[in-house]
Amino acid sequence: DGARRVHAVSGEPRLGAKGEFLGYRGVGRDVSRQRIAERELALAKERLELAVQAGRLAVWDVDARADTVYLSEGWARLLGNAPAPSTARTRELLEQVHPSDAEEIMQAFVRVLKDEAQFCESDCRLRTSGPGGWRWMHISGRVTQRDAKGRALRLSGTVVDIDERKRAEQAVREAEERYRSLVELSPDGVLVHCGGVIEYANQSAARMLGARSIKGLMGLHIEDIVRPAERERLQERLHYLAAGPGHTRFEGRTLVALDGREVPVEVAGVSFLERGRLVVQSFIRDVSEERRSRAELEERERRFRDVVEASGEYVWETDTEWRYTYLSPRAEAVLGYLRHEMLGRRPQDFMPLGESRALEEWFEQHSAQARQFRDLVHRLITKTGGVIWQSVSGVPVSGADGRLKGYRGTAADVTARKRAEERIEFLATRDTLTGLPNRVLLNDRANQAILAAARGRGMLALLFFDLDRFKLVNDALGHQAGDELLRAVAARLSNTLRRQDTLARVGGDEFVLLWDGLKEANDAALVAQRVQSVLARTFTVEGRALTVSASIGIAIYPADGRDFAELMKSADVAMFHAKDSGRGTYKFFAPAMMARAVERLRVESELRGALARGELFLNYQPVVRGRADGHVRVVGAEVLVRWAHPERGLLLPEDFIPLAEETGLIREVGEWTLERALSQIGAWQKSLPPGTWFALNVSATELANGDAYVARLAQSLRANGVDPRSIELEVTERTLMSHLSENVDTLRRIGEMGVRCAIDDFGTGYSSLAYLRMLPIDKLKIDRAFLRELDTRPADESIVRTITGMAKALGLDVVAEGVEQQAQLERLLALGCEEWQGHLYSPPLEAAAFERLLRQSLAAAS
Repeated sequence: DGARRVHAVSGEPRLGAKGEFLGYRGVGRDVSRQRIAERELALAKERLELAVQAGRLAVWDVDARADTVYLSEGWARLLGNAPAPSTARTRELLEQVHPSDAEEIMQAFVRVLKDEAQFCESDCRLRTSGPGGWRWMHISGRVTQRDAKGRALRLSGTVVDIDERKRAEQAVREAEERYRSLVELSPDGVLVHCGGVIEYANQSAARMLGARSIKGLMGLHIEDIVRPAERERLQERLHYLAAGPGHTRFEGRTLVALDGREVPVEVAGVSFLERGRLVVQSFIRDVSEERRSRAELEERERRFRDVVEASGEYVWETDTEWRYTYLSPRAEAVLGYLRHEMLGRRPQDFMPLGESRALEEWFEQHSAQARQFRDLVHRLITKTGGVIWQSVSGVPVSGADGRLKGYRGTAADVTARKRAEERIEFLATRDTLTGLPNRVLLNDRANQAILAAARGRGMLALLFFDLDRFKLVNDALGHQAGDELLRAVAARLSNTLRRQDTLARVGGDEFVLLWDGLKEANDAALVAQRVQSVLARTFTVEGRALTVSASIGIAIYPADGRDFAELMKSADVAMFHAKDSGRGTYKFFAPAMMARAVERLRVESELRGALARGELFLNYQPVVRGRADGHVRVVGAEVLVRWAHPERGLLLPEDFIPLAEETGLIREVGEWTLERALSQIGAWQKSLPPGTWFALNVSATELANGDAYVARLAQSLRANGVDPRSIELEVTERTLMSHLSENVDTLRRIGEMGVRCAIDDFGTGYSSLAYLRMLPIDKLKIDRAFLRELDTRPADESIVRTITGMAKALGLDVVAEGVEQQAQLERLLALGCEEWQGHLYSPPLEAAAFERLLRQSLAAAS
């Protein structure tokens, strides 16, 4: 058929009988297909070698019986050697493996040899001759021949160069580790969420949001930590990020921590695809401290501006030549110039000529020393031509190189202050309310008058007078009316005096008149009478007609004092003597008055020590119901304080209580009385049947304490276990009306505790029926003054009848004090007053005697 074929021929010589060569004989075989197969095998091998080279692969084959390993030429290329096939021992090959990877390779091959695994797979590093020293390879293989007993005879496989992949993976791991470290150590919070559900959070986010641990945030929806008002804006940002990978910038937001705190933050977000999911990573920065610092800075700046504006100051800056480089807006209001008219000019340009020269010298000296300065006061001409005083303070300003750049400071218009200083200098010697000389100027004029009188052997009088009942004007009409009255008194008296006389106000409602040129002492009496007659004329204050009187004390130089201080003391003592004598009169100083004043001081000192020495004690004046000659029942007692004076004997309240009120000791005496009385009453209430009440007197000073007195009373009642309903507080009519609204409020709170209130000495004060019906009181106590002549004076009987009837009409109890005669009692009972106290029944008793009397009364009643 014309085709070419390949044959394989074999033959042998053919010999004759005698051994001669006859020719050849043989056979032939067509091997065309075999040749084609061999060529295809060679081609496949060549292609395999090319593929191995292109894929950076190498082939290995292990002969287990001979312990030899065949390595293709690619092996040498992978290790940086010239490509050529080679053989090696297994041990030699293992020495090329990195020590850290050798154990894993051995275990992998052992599992395959034992038929525990079909394939051997392992990554390891092999030593190379190139740079780096080691290169990552992936070795894989399997057993390709076993003997009849299953022992491995041959293993074959490949080695692949994976160094680039391994190093890339290592770089990725290192980058991830660095990223994780940065995230974990970041002061900013990091949240990773998908579909709004938090999947990851760092420690800063947990701390910021009040979670005990990171797990506390896992699974929360991002809306759970956002303030409701901001959730709509959050949804807009999430929709934007959900549209595809992208990012949003930092923006302000308020998150709600798990403990309910609101945390101001700035948030930035970035979205990316992760395993087919769109994930959002949010970065949260807590700006609480930043906002707080910013707010504090703004507050400081605002405070500085407010203070500067409120003080009327303006801020300025100059260069080293003292030329203005900055002026605050306030400068225009102070100086009248627009700021641009002053910038670049010097302060000297706006000063009077003589003053600018002096200030120029000061500036030159100060610039050389570069010191701060305060309150540099100088004059300045405003744009309108007026002259003002301004006070300037400044500090040097240095640049980054430390060199002086100029000055910065404040300036203020102090014209009013300069004028005020002149006014203050005047007021230092004048009373601000009346304009009269004060004690300083009086002292100066008195000393001059005394020197003149001493040289001329003359006399002068010092009249110290105090307006009577002036406190009543303040209490009833207010301090404004009181001030107006003082001004009117000062004006009227000043108009009646000679030019050489000095009328001074030395305090409150106290005035001193220095009368010079007396011929005899009686002339001072005429002066005092003139003062009283001048004051006797009616004053009109706030549309009200007021009548004023004064108690006047007179001291004469040189008989009553050789200097101003001694004269003042003598006149003061005489004035108090006049006030004690009934007010509205005058008294000359006498040595006996001083002795009395000294005595008052001594008694005051002794009273201060009486409490500490235990010299005060209590008596109990029984209050009874019924007739003295019939059945009488003790219903209560008035608690009275006594003083067992070590030298003067027994002193009654009227002997020392007024002094205690004047000196402020009444508070201590009142506290001692309250504690001692409630302690005794508490003991009686534990051992005696209930029903007996006890009355305690309250001074104006104690009542004025308001809340403090109420609290002390309540605490003492609790501490001593006393039933509040068994206690009455007696307040005089004058005390109650002195500060009516405050005292009524105090008595109302005392009444809310269950304590009863009574008005003592009723009828001697000045309360009106309109006030009486509004007062929180339970009882009226008729003063003893109306009982002395009750059976002989119809007027007193009418007063008692009126008080009794009024008390019953108002639902008040009534009790009379000072009952000493049977006729008084008979008349009192006939007028409707059933409760009374007085010596007719019993004088005040000590505690033990009163207890016996009370037990007898209770026994008789039962």
